[in-house]
Amino acid sequence: MAPSQSPAAKTYLLLYNAISALLWLRILLTVLTAYFNSNSLPTLYTALEPQARWTQTLAVVEILHAATGLTRSPVFQTFTQIFARSVQVWAINYAFPSVTASSIAYPAMLFAWSIADTVRYSYFVVLLAGLDVPGLLKWLRYSLFIALYPIGITAEWWLMYRATSVTSSSLVAGIFYFFLGLYAPGSIMMYSYMLKQRRKTLAK
Repeated sequence: MAPSQSPAAKTYLLLYNAISALLWLRILLTVLTAYFNSNSLPTLYTALEPQARWTQTLAVVEILHAATGLTRSPVFQTFTQIFARSVQVWAINYAFPSVTASSIAYPAMLFAWSIADTVRYSYFVVLLAGLDVPGLLKWLRYSLFIALYPIGITAEWWLMYRATSVTSSSLVAGIFYFFLGLYAPGSIMMYSYMLKQRRKTLAK
């Protein structure tokens, strides 16, 4: 959070992060339930696609938070991650249901996203509430990405790649291939940023 926030801004951010944590927690619990009950995996797309799409779309306001100084998040990194996820939920998951619903990459992606964001938003809730962040929560916030980023990014890439094989538009396919090419440098940038944040935060 930003160093000088009004009570109204803190209250808004507290509510926003609490709601986001609960939304992602619900998605996480649904994914975990489906994993333990393999019969429900084929229906996971129908059960979660709208909620995952709108929950992720809600995060677009975080770009405004960063751009206006409401939070200290870097604008470019915030935009990059949220834009990539927004493209994923709207242009891939929603637009190509046959590709998404039939792939194990979809629940894998939701698992990585939901556990990371449940922890991240919970971390900010504790901070905004003025409480001491438990050591375990801080460690999870700055460590889970080491395993979850590769899972989420690989799943996103694969679903987009599969979409290129079923689209009838050469223009759409070309756009997708362009984005696929950006995954490598973009992933390295985000991973490096989080590693720096991890060293800086956990060293305190």
